[in-house]
Amino acid sequence: MNILVNALGIKDSGGLRIFNKLLIELSTDTTNTHYVICNESKAVLSSIAQYSREKNLHFIAIINKGILHRLYYENFHFRKLIDIEDIQLIYNFSGTFQFFTRIPQLIKIQNLLFFSKKLDSIYFFRGHYLLWLKQIFLKRLILNFMLNKSSYIEIQSRHVKDNLSEFLNSRPRDFFIKSDVLVSKNSFHKPKKYDFSKKIKFLYVVGPHFDYDHKNFLDFVNVMTYLNDKGLNFEINVTLTKEQLENSKIWNLSLNSKTNFLGYISDHQKMRDIYCDNSILISTSIIETLGLHVIEAIKNGVIVITPNENYASSVYGKNVFKYELFDYHSLHKTIMIIINYKDSHTNRILSIQDNFRQFEMQKNQSTLEIFRQFRTK
Repeated sequence: MNILVNALGIKDSGGLRIFNKLLIELSTDTTNTHYVICNESKAVLSSIAQYSREKNLHFIAIINKGILHRLYYENFHFRKLIDIEDIQLIYNFSGTFQFFTRIPQLIKIQNLLFFSKKLDSIYFFRGHYLLWLKQIFLKRLILNFMLNKSSYIEIQSRHVKDNLSEFLNSRPRDFFIKSDVLVSKNSFHKPKKYDFSKKIKFLYVVGPHFDYDHKNFLDFVNVMTYLNDKGLNFEINVTLTKEQLENSKIWNLSLNSKTNFLGYISDHQKMRDIYCDNSILISTSIIETLGLHVIEAIKNGVIVITPNENYASSVYGKNVFKYELFDYHSLHKTIMIIINYKDSHTNRILSIQDNFRQFEMQKNQSTLEIFRQFRTK
């Protein structure tokens, strides 16, 4: 089977990590030929370079000229490629849809940001109507129209289907739940050591959109300010620059002396190094599709705190420490529970790792498994 893999929406960060896993899977597929359409960005070109000699992989990289050019390219240039290479399936790896083709299309949902009624309510409550139109609604209109045309959707967790069902029409669809995480036992690291009589290291991993409403960064700033006023011995490790935070209306400058401004970390080993002894990762997101920053912390044996939301239980399990959104007193209470925890942190981390591994093992482990299911349709 000849398959067109549309990865034009992948640029860097979490999407690139999942793209790299996909390339590993495709390179082992000897029964299909894949035509991968991707961005001509430095990060993406670096990823595909190591697979350039694979006979079953053909890459076409184009310059990103914006959403309108992308829609034109996907709906017209794709048709030429489909005819020339006799494509039997389009795998839309970054969530779009081609309107002028009759061949089956599988759409992968990697961003649930545009399908959350709770997030909508937060924008409205805060009076951010124009931001909602720009950041959420306009993109939702396009994606909703595409998804309502699709019969095959790939998701990363069962909560994604629950959220989508609140926005899509009742058309029958096949949902394929696939793991995008390596869950072999050697990919999990032993729990870190904790001694809270020493300095605590609070870790916040986030990208340049940290001040968007869905990241809910204010919860973190508020609880750090409160702990600082209480005299707790801690430091903050954040994957943002000092300039980014000081230019934000959310940041509290009194936390500068406590903070290591790490900026964006592209090196895998340097990223692993921040998951160190006495570290607690805090995630404050209102909605996540997967939340790779939390998953990496779990796999690296670090204590994590997440909001007490459905997505957190669906992806990470019920045993992770949680707090109530928009309530920094609740977050403070959870931190104190961790500090005063009487049982073994090691055992709890191992339990969380095991639960997460079991969750992921219940899903399709490879895109190839999904492709094989298409052969039977």
